[in-house]
Amino acid sequence: MAADIMTEKSKKEFHPFVTKRKILVVDDEFINRALLGGILENDYDVLFAENGREALELIRENRNTLSLILLDLLMPEMSGKEVLKHVTEDKTLSSIPIIVLTSDQKAEVDCLGLGAIDFIPKPYPQPDVILARVRRTIELFEDRNII
Repeated sequence: MAADIMTEKSKKEFHPFVTKRKILVVDDEFINRALLGGILENDYDVLFAENGREALELIRENRNTLSLILLDLLMPEMSGKEVLKHVTEDKTLSSIPIIVLTSDQKAEVDCLGLGAIDFIPKPYPQPDVILARVRRTIELFEDRNII
């Protein structure tokens, strides 16, 4: 019955079988972008950014369709922490969940304070672990938006 109440727009945004979700992978290293892209491409539409500035442009351009951002912390031009801060402080972007990619365990607390939702450690865990974290984060945020 709740499905009958949902508008066509919300069906596209939240129904798990209507469309592939869009994820932005932000990492300055090609091998990391390729690795994550290979893991995600069957289940998600994947966009890529090489640095924080490019990431912010893509986030703004795709703010209504992005389901998740996977964000490396150490990048040239603009760090992942700076991107995280910009996104969480912008009301038009702050509803997009961000999972931080890092090998620096000390940075986790700082990033949680800035608004990160989760972490994927480097070196990356098994692909199934990455997919499970991504899927669960998107589900939680979509459920929250429905409520």
